[in-house]
Amino acid sequence: MTQTQPEQQEDLEAFLQRFFGAGNGVWPDLDPDYRFKDRTLPFVEALRRGDDAPAVLPRAYTDRDRFVVYVIAREPRERAKTAELIRAFAGPTYITYDEQVGIQPVWLDPADPVEQAIRDYAGERTTFRLETGRTLEHRRNLAQALELMQRTQARRPPRMWRVAKPIGRLLAEFDASLSAGAEAASSVILDHLAAAGGVTAANLANLRIKQLDRLGRSEEILQLPELADAIRQDPPLPVKEAILNAVYAALEQPLAEGDLPTAQARLEERGRFVPALLGTAADKLGTPALSVLLMAATVLEDLPALQRVVTFVQSDARIDQLPPLLWESAQRVLAGGDAAQAPPADTDREAQIAEGDAPQTGQAIDTWPAFLAAVAAGSREGTLAVEERSWTAWPPPAAHDAVLADLLDGLGNQAAEEAWRAVGAFIEAVGYATPAGLTAHAFIRNAVTFDRFGPGDLAVLQALAEIALRAAPSAQTYAEILEEIGAYRSRWVSPERAAVALDFVDRLFLAACPDQLARTRLAYDLLEPLWRHQGRLNEADLAFARRLSGELGVPFSWQDRAVSDSDQESALADSPPLKVLLYSLDEAVLARCAEEIKLLAPAVDTARASDHVGSAQLRQKARSADLVVIATRCAKHAATGFIMQHARTQHILYADGSGSASLLRAAVTGLRSAAGGR
Repeated sequence: MTQTQPEQQEDLEAFLQRFFGAGNGVWPDLDPDYRFKDRTLPFVEALRRGDDAPAVLPRAYTDRDRFVVYVIAREPRERAKTAELIRAFAGPTYITYDEQVGIQPVWLDPADPVEQAIRDYAGERTTFRLETGRTLEHRRNLAQALELMQRTQARRPPRMWRVAKPIGRLLAEFDASLSAGAEAASSVILDHLAAAGGVTAANLANLRIKQLDRLGRSEEILQLPELADAIRQDPPLPVKEAILNAVYAALEQPLAEGDLPTAQARLEERGRFVPALLGTAADKLGTPALSVLLMAATVLEDLPALQRVVTFVQSDARIDQLPPLLWESAQRVLAGGDAAQAPPADTDREAQIAEGDAPQTGQAIDTWPAFLAAVAAGSREGTLAVEERSWTAWPPPAAHDAVLADLLDGLGNQAAEEAWRAVGAFIEAVGYATPAGLTAHAFIRNAVTFDRFGPGDLAVLQALAEIALRAAPSAQTYAEILEEIGAYRSRWVSPERAAVALDFVDRLFLAACPDQLARTRLAYDLLEPLWRHQGRLNEADLAFARRLSGELGVPFSWQDRAVSDSDQESALADSPPLKVLLYSLDEAVLARCAEEIKLLAPAVDTARASDHVGSAQLRQKARSADLVVIATRCAKHAATGFIMQHARTQHILYADGSGSASLLRAAVTGLRSAAGGR
């Protein structure tokens, strides 16, 4: 029901009382007699007037010396616009942020009364938390810059926020960014898609669900306001599985403990949408989603659905993968008094359901060459195969490596542009298993040809380089790959994107080297701009650049410590004895990041994990961690969701890339935040 204006004003005043209540000393309880209220009053008045500008609300923590300013977008689709406004008016001059990934909305802490008030009022992922130096001058300068931002924006005539990129390219970049582990870039692209128009609300919800599933944020999937509408629109199979995975996260613990009644109660509480998903083809689901379907069909005593799921589980020999008490409960229902009503296993019906969840096409797309050709042609069948992740049932790309590379290299401009829609699926299908080096190299040529050097594109390019180099190319091919990566380095190598450049250099060190000269040349070309501007590098990037320079024999002279233009950062060496969990499927990256953390912060205890699914050991690591840092390239919900479910800390960060430098940068950011909270 739409609120009336008095109701909206009442809600606003209630929010302001909570925001300026416990935990915020900037204007205690909005006391009209508080002598420093004039510093904050302009921001409160702008919010009360309903100015056409982001809300700006300052906060002084009452339990420690910390000052932040929250900037709240007027609505979710204006997040990208709000980030641009903050950068334009406050930029790196008045605030500290990671310039590689840009200014991003934050995950608010539900245990913090002030941030929970924002969550209740504005929802998740619409709020930016800005920090500056500790002096009064720093804080005053930031407040003045944001007040100017509000006034300027409020006085401008209304304009639609538009983006130049076509919707198809944005969708391709979103899928590729997710697969390559560029979490921040995928969020920015999602905001641009929302602002651009041309994408339905249901499709935007599908993209958001896919992203949250990759990040392991099951609870947020189930709380999405648009979830019911998305399900009614019969979403693609991966979205259905993501929803079922999110429900399973609520059931996993009682099932593991053998507590079936509690698991069933949680299913009824959290799985209200599951009955609409009972027709999903069981043969295309992972074990968590399959477990939810089995339990739902059992609880509802939906005998046809239950028989289909049971028949598939038996035929696929997956009984041992299911919780035993769940399987036993299903068998009891089938063998009960209504067993006679249960139809025999209807394999034809199961096949029909499977077909309903697959692309409808006159010609079957069941191999990678057929898939890539269909995507490059811009056909509806190719688009459906991307959306439905049909490629998960096929032999891996390595089985057709030469054919795929020839196909990519033979495409015209328009078809080559369309073919990029398949790059995310390619990265995901290869993962860290047998590489398809020729195809990865062909995609690298595509990226260079079409000038793909945005933040998300660079994460994709780094993942492709990892695949191509892991395939042990010849010396000539190795040199060609490195030359193509470095050809346009002036467009993307900078101190602000230092972690991206360092990820590439680190991959040179980790990969086999058939051409020492080519490796040294690219390492020099990527490190030299960072060396020239090393005063602008943060502590993590500087330390890792120094290490790589020595390992690869590139003789640059690096300073001992980063020079900060803010007095708010203390040396990492002074960090308290925190426990950190690093998660990535690349064990070499985990090892190098852990080594560097030990050098930078000796008191920190770093645990590593690369599990594909949950385990008792992963549960213990997640529960004991003060900080969790996750690299999401090719990660599966079974692992990331498990970590999120069992982590007891609010300090959970995602690397914006899959390399050692990206993981280290996220870890250092998290260490400072976690140490500041103590």
